[in-house]
Amino acid sequence: MLIDFQGNKIAVKEYDCQFGSLRPERIAPFVNIFVKVTNGCNAHCRFCSNAGHRSEERRFDVDKLLDVIGLLRESRIRVNRVNVTGGEPSVARSVVERILHGMERAEYRGIHMHLNTNGLLPQSRLLMRHPRWDSISVSLHHYDIDRLAELYGCDIPSDAFRFDDVNMQKVNASCNLIKGYIDCASEAHRMLDFAIGLGLTRIGFVALMRVNDYCRDHFVDLGDIHIDGIPHVYLTKSMHRGDDCKCSNYLYNKDMRVIEIYMRNYANPRYCESSLVYDGQYLRQGFHEDNIIY
Repeated sequence: MLIDFQGNKIAVKEYDCQFGSLRPERIAPFVNIFVKVTNGCNAHCRFCSNAGHRSEERRFDVDKLLDVIGLLRESRIRVNRVNVTGGEPSVARSVVERILHGMERAEYRGIHMHLNTNGLLPQSRLLMRHPRWDSISVSLHHYDIDRLAELYGCDIPSDAFRFDDVNMQKVNASCNLIKGYIDCASEAHRMLDFAIGLGLTRIGFVALMRVNDYCRDHFVDLGDIHIDGIPHVYLTKSMHRGDDCKCSNYLYNKDMRVIEIYMRNYANPRYCESSLVYDGQYLRQGFHEDNIIY
């Protein structure tokens, strides 16, 4: 479904994801805005599309972001979620704080605020403690600090897994499946136990997108994990959008503690319905450079 916005078209979802063989339900149009505050990162993961980018200072127009949100609402398009991402947002902490202040100033309370971070830097811990976040996603691809250091290509602080004064009920972990790391049922089981020990309530297992040689060589299919063969893992639902994407949800129980598991079975990297990206200067549909909307 296409909707007019500032002289351009935005693709938004007209129907919800399909549950099994049931017909998808019609929904009110909405968008999620991914706010890319930097390409820089403290880690140097070879599987990341930002690998090799340095932290950089660049002009970031927070007022334009607030204008975009206001214009979308005037167009009767609901802004469902604002996702603050990068790179690593905490290397541009002052920009993130300006965004948070602007959201507070504009009293945008009906919008879900989400932070995506690797949680390793002291300044990322400070951001995670901000009360405005409705949810926080931490990139966490192994349960061992030494193995993480290999993956991230940087030193990992000894207190990397301490999240003092962070509301862990808001935090979920995103774990990439990578050959030699989390790549089989026994490793996924250890990761689940580790996540529960941290006090997390949700973890996502995601297959690498084959965007470079490293990802192609280290790709692990979700089916190889056999998540439903791990004791005390139970399927709760599976939803899809045809050939574009499919995800499944499970629950894992250990010693009366429960964690939700999210798995993205497959995804079309070009699929970007309802996804807008703002980089501080331009608003785009999806994550590609050639589609400026505003």
